[in-house]
Amino acid sequence: MKNYINSLFGLFLLMNFVLISCSASREQEVEGDLNEFRSWVNTQTANIADRTEEDWQRTKDDFKYRTQELDEKQEKFSDDAKEEYKQLKQRFNEADEERARTREQRTALENWKKELLGAYADTSTITAANVREVYILFMENVRSKHKNWSSQDWDMADMVFDELGKRKEQVDDELPGDDEVKIKALQMEYRTLETAGDVED
Repeated sequence: MKNYINSLFGLFLLMNFVLISCSASREQEVEGDLNEFRSWVNTQTANIADRTEEDWQRTKDDFKYRTQELDEKQEKFSDDAKEEYKQLKQRFNEADEERARTREQRTALENWKKELLGAYADTSTITAANVREVYILFMENVRSKHKNWSSQDWDMADMVFDELGKRKEQVDDELPGDDEVKIKALQMEYRTLETAGDVED
């Protein structure tokens, strides 16, 4: 009888050990899955603006596949793991939304550059020899269009103005003095019109 009781006790200990081991293994598996997903999200959301459309679409497809698998395992997650998983998915979706907004803004900026700079929309074509001409063209377009601009329109015009200014700085060393004076006058005129536009809004 004593041997029988000892055998039962031994079997109980063995089963308990197996259950604990299985539970620990599941926790390790869940933790490993979450660690891998965290690392993946961190990698994919870094330098997101530099990703091509095709590359980012593949990443979104991969995200969908990964989250489908993890969603099925959520019942095994601890409360903390569930919360972190939720936050990781949210971070990825926010990065996707930010990328979409950035792409829309870039497209809008390209359109505004064409509208205000014409043939010089590609600012790399601007040189010391033609930068004065570009500023004159820019201000002619601003004068003719600004009366109907909203504050968002002025924001876009500002981006073009700032990009034009950065290009001017790159060719400044070769700029004749009279061109510099003319450009400064045009820049002041732009700021005056912009300030008046802000007041009207």
